[in-house]
Amino acid sequence: MSSQHLLEKPTDGGMDDNGITTHKWKVSLFGCFDTLVPNTLMVTFCPCVAISQVLARVGFAGYFVSLLVSFIVYVLFAVAIGVPSSKTLNAIAVILGIFYAAYMWYVRSRIRAMFQIPGSFLEDGCTVLFCGCCSLAQISTHVESYTPGHCAFDAKATLPGYNV
Repeated sequence: MSSQHLLEKPTDGGMDDNGITTHKWKVSLFGCFDTLVPNTLMVTFCPCVAISQVLARVGFAGYFVSLLVSFIVYVLFAVAIGVPSSKTLNAIAVILGIFYAAYMWYVRSRIRAMFQIPGSFLEDGCTVLFCGCCSLAQISTHVESYTPGHCAFDAKATLPGYNV
């Protein structure tokens, strides 16, 4: 066996140097029901926190900056959608909704590529559009951005080697 062969990563769902599963999702799309606390509850009721924890965990963005931006987007969306008689605010709500979905699509695709998980860009988009909460929960579980059974609103440490 050559030394070059020893350095190759497994292609059948092994682990990277941080213990994160590669080449397959750690849980299925509906695996969010395995950890109701905090994963399912967090992605359903506090998605700003969940996405910020993921982004911080893999080094895509700082936790507080991401939390602030996503919170502002959610508040603007809620205000815009809450005024049904305003066409301008409804248009803003649609734009913010599209922006959020596109961003989640991008994040999911990037996580999938980072961990060499089979799939396609189109599959990522459909997953985000038709089951956004489950998609975020799957990503959160995969990168281990939370501790099962412990509800925390802060971010876990950025994984070594993922500082961007």
